Amino acid sequence: MLAISHDSDLWQSAWKKNVLLVSPSTLLFVLRTVAHLWRQEQQNRNAQEIASRGAELYDKLVGFVKDLDNLGSKLKQAQITYEGAYNKFTSGRGNVIRQAEMLKELGIKPSKQLPHNLIDTIQNGLHATNNMEKHEQTDKS
Repeated sequence: MLAISHDSDLWQSAWKKNVLLVSPSTLLFVLRTVAHLWRQEQQNRNAQEIASRGAELYDKLVGFVKDLDNLGSKLKQAQITYEGAYNKFTSGRGNVIRQAEMLKELGIKPSKQLPHNLIDTIQNGLHATNNMEKHEQTDKS
């Protein structure tokens, strides 16, 4: 402070060189101010990092939702294709299961057995088809 009182340009010259001259009475205030500024700077960096990571997370989420929608569509298509193939295999008079059972009735000796619930389903469907055909024929007569 004594040097500043003798040289009025000393404070300005120090400021231009990024040096802050303080006295014992202003030292604590200046240190608290600098600590506060450093905390603010760190918080700003953290906020920028959070914003950057948030944007990355959001972009990944958009891609994930798009993939989930695509997967859902493909699963639906797979289900439709499965049902179509299963129906061709098990439905109607000439279905594959009925044809195999007819071969068995003709005397083939397979070493394995088709599941009973599948055969029952086919036979129930065949009985329902036969009953509908009988009703249609009596309605026509």
